[in-house]
Amino acid sequence: MKLNIAWLYPDTLNLHGDRGNVMALERVAKMLDMEAEITRVDSYEQLIDFENTDIILMNPGEVRAVERLVDALGKQKDALYKYIEDDKVLLTIGTTGASFGKELVYEDGRKFACLGLLDMVATERKMVYGNDIWYKLDAKPSMEIIGSQIKLLDTKVAKEQALGKIVYGYGNCEDGTEGARYKNLIYTDALGPVLVKNPWFAEYLIRIAMENKGCPVDAASPEYKLEKDSNESIKAFTAKKLAKKEA
Repeated sequence: MKLNIAWLYPDTLNLHGDRGNVMALERVAKMLDMEAEITRVDSYEQLIDFENTDIILMNPGEVRAVERLVDALGKQKDALYKYIEDDKVLLTIGTTGASFGKELVYEDGRKFACLGLLDMVATERKMVYGNDIWYKLDAKPSMEIIGSQIKLLDTKVAKEQALGKIVYGYGNCEDGTEGARYKNLIYTDALGPVLVKNPWFAEYLIRIAMENKGCPVDAASPEYKLEKDSNESIKAFTAKKLAKKEA
């Protein structure tokens, strides 16, 4: 019962304190009575051990990092695609998610072809957008995700690949959806860090990953009382903003 996590390029993908996501995965795994082993992939030249990895984590980075990410991952393209087609978990957050779409369009109009695993086009914004975000996961509608956004990109995602439905926030080009998902390749724009604020989301990913490797988790879900109480306060505050917006 060991969870193997690959933490990709932590010195480059290091915005918004989202290193907390790997700490959340480790902590929740411990609460579920299992060991988590974290392998840092520090260099773009370092090979990723896809075969012996259960969860890949890619935190937010700058827009200029996308081309380097696509180049690095493209060198192991076959292994990456097999990893995704085998239903293994890869969580990519914020701007980094553009790497997995079809295309990145820069503010000056230049276009860069990305990995194409997600039916998504990302466009660089002229102005940064920041606000709260609150959405419900499509695959598990009872699960609500609360976070914040610092959007450097607008994302247009095919409806059938949307990760969730927006309650409050910007989401994918204001079309009422948030993020993208293909199999267990999951992209979200929620910061926070998202797995710290929503440990049930971390647990959801862990259970998928362990089920995938034939070691389903038997432990009961923790209560997460502190995080639930915190999110209820945030939801109450956000609901007031939503009411003003709709007035």
